[in-house]
Amino acid sequence: MNSKIWKLVIGIALLSLLITACGSAATPQAPTAPATTAPVVTEAPSATSEPPIKVGASLPLTGNFSAPGTAAQKGYQLWADMVNKSGGLLGRQVEFVIYDNASNPDTAVADYERLITQDKVDLVVGPFSSKLVIPTSEVAAKYGYAFPEPAGGAPNVFNRGLTNIFFAQPAPSVDQAIPFAKYVLSLPADSRPKTFAVITGDDPFSVSVVESVQKLLTDGGLTMVLKEVYPADTKDFSSLAAKVADKNPDLIIGGTQFEDSVGQIKAYQQAGYQPRGAMFTTGPSLPKEFSEALGTATEGVFAPISWFEASTIKTNPEFVKAYHDKYGSEPIAEDSANAFTVGQVLQQAVENIQSVDNAKLIEEMHKATFTTVVGPLSFDALGQPKGSFMVLQWQGGKIVIVGPDYAKQADPIWPKPQW
Repeated sequence: MNSKIWKLVIGIALLSLLITACGSAATPQAPTAPATTAPVVTEAPSATSEPPIKVGASLPLTGNFSAPGTAAQKGYQLWADMVNKSGGLLGRQVEFVIYDNASNPDTAVADYERLITQDKVDLVVGPFSSKLVIPTSEVAAKYGYAFPEPAGGAPNVFNRGLTNIFFAQPAPSVDQAIPFAKYVLSLPADSRPKTFAVITGDDPFSVSVVESVQKLLTDGGLTMVLKEVYPADTKDFSSLAAKVADKNPDLIIGGTQFEDSVGQIKAYQQAGYQPRGAMFTTGPSLPKEFSEALGTATEGVFAPISWFEASTIKTNPEFVKAYHDKYGSEPIAEDSANAFTVGQVLQQAVENIQSVDNAKLIEEMHKATFTTVVGPLSFDALGQPKGSFMVLQWQGGKIVIVGPDYAKQADPIWPKPQW
């Protein structure tokens, strides 16, 4: 092959390679899709010809409120499971869209904005704690959504002029011990205590509860002979118990959490003080822990409680069974029951009006009475519940419900047996 032909061949080959390279460079590449944040949980609906009813929530699944937030998630999911297994809501399956707000109010606000404006959920339900409920209820109100919520009962939840909030517990938190006070005042004159003492930890919740009781008892004719507020970290109650023993009131009211309820009772035993009646705000409602700490000294002690696993209130046995079938034998947290209550209220309101129209739902929730695992539930104009906490008493080494009548399992024991 002569040199001219050889040069021609080489030139053609180089030209071909150049054209191929240029063609490849000009071919557009598929863009990478931007990352999106998926919901923490989406309950997939069963196959149906109707689109699902989407229910949105932002819960504190991590951060400071992760334990109650996770418990609330279980209650919501169990409610959706039970609704879907029974044919759905208005014949449509329920699909939950849940985001983790990491216990951060700003994140929770952004989550509800997203749920309503982007995810286009039909309904929303609330998070855990007043800290998260207060800002997120404002978002729901802005878009006209009903906002039933399981755990946000502080006064600031209800004093902002909103009409879309519904607190799905039996009564406002500060009123929880009022049924006990009413029981005391209902006793026959020859059995009714004449004097009482209030010994409470310096905790806003405990103080508010016992002060409600204090007012009722005083207005009812009883005399308060002693009131002491101790630091929340108090461990030694001997000096307080000595003061109580010196006054010897017929009735002792303790504003307590678990450890100080036990500490008070042990100190009263050591001081030789024996009341005719005793009520503590928190502590007695923990069956295993309270019994293990005090043994037979639990006998006759009263406490308020919003929900109780062994209650035979209508729908509660079914809830308890379904919970254990789904999650195993672990004890049921009160927060799970309260979230389930939100679902019950929402379901009955939707079925009552045969619609998921939020304006109509808000109207219905303000006027209807709902059957729930915490008892009959209705709401005032501010969304506060108009029901009553239950009164528990320790009898025979176990908790029984002694009031109100719709939840009653046994008659109260009065006066109290020896510590």
